[in-house]
Amino acid sequence: MLSEDEARQLYRESIHIDSLNISNWGPEIFQAWRKGGITVVSCTCGLWEDFKGTIANIVQWKKWYEEYSDLIMEITSIEDIYTAKKLNKTGVILNFQNTSGIEDQLDYLRVFRDLNVRQMQLTYNTQNYSGAGYTELRDSGLTGFGREVVDHMAVLGIVCDLSHVGHQTTMDTIEYARKPPCFSHVLPSGMKESGRNKTDEEIRALGAKGGMVAASNFGPHMKKGNDSTIDDYVEVLEYFIDLVGEDLVGIGSDASEGHARPSPFLEWCNKDKGYARKMTEWGSAPVVKPLGKLADREELAVAMARRGWTAERMRKVLGLNWLNYYQRIWEN
Repeated sequence: MLSEDEARQLYRESIHIDSLNISNWGPEIFQAWRKGGITVVSCTCGLWEDFKGTIANIVQWKKWYEEYSDLIMEITSIEDIYTAKKLNKTGVILNFQNTSGIEDQLDYLRVFRDLNVRQMQLTYNTQNYSGAGYTELRDSGLTGFGREVVDHMAVLGIVCDLSHVGHQTTMDTIEYARKPPCFSHVLPSGMKESGRNKTDEEIRALGAKGGMVAASNFGPHMKKGNDSTIDDYVEVLEYFIDLVGEDLVGIGSDASEGHARPSPFLEWCNKDKGYARKMTEWGSAPVVKPLGKLADREELAVAMARRGWTAERMRKVLGLNWLNYYQRIWEN
């Protein structure tokens, strides 16, 4: 069993990848990543926005890469991940949590890929052209257009994320996709029943295709709710490992640091299309995130060691599994 000091040293030497943040972007967050020793973060740049709105968000990221080049860098390749670690910077992978940004134009996928959006969630919480989110009244399954979106993503080397996607659309996509999708930020319904959590059936099906499963940090959907701790988070990781093995499990914190709750931004996130029906209470209801602050992410390694994890398992789940998965998807 690793000591606390050994766990901290292992963390500092390891590549740590967090597959989903939707924080209040700016220098405070970038500095927190640096202090927390986070090598790469997948950052949401599109949720309800259309093509023009999404482009505006990406333009802002391009400006941040220049203005805060001492803290962050754009990830364009697998090699860039190693470079970020070497330079003690945090690499940024842009993601969508909805394909609303492509509107009804398949060719826009190539535009966004060329702008280094390398991870896209097929749907957010409700219906779009491709399928249904988990709060939709009737899950249509993967649509014909959705099949074309998934095909194009595979060719272009874009990760297909199914985290907020409804059950039928999730199962259809796992079966149909030529490259394995992922769950970038989820929790298991086997530990706590929730429409947002993924069933054992979904998790096993994804693992059988070689897809990644990353644990979210959303207290209300964990077994102990907002009383959950970092040790409970590690227990979630172990639950996933029991289902798919330790080579397909990672960290996807869903950190929203810097956004007050309630706040106009989080209320926008939790309304259909950003303005219509209220889909969940999480725009205003209390939410505890048991991983704590981004700057304190090293504590996760200590918690892993406390549970008796081996050094090899820790390195894999902290980042090597995501690294290997990105390589499989990005490189044709």
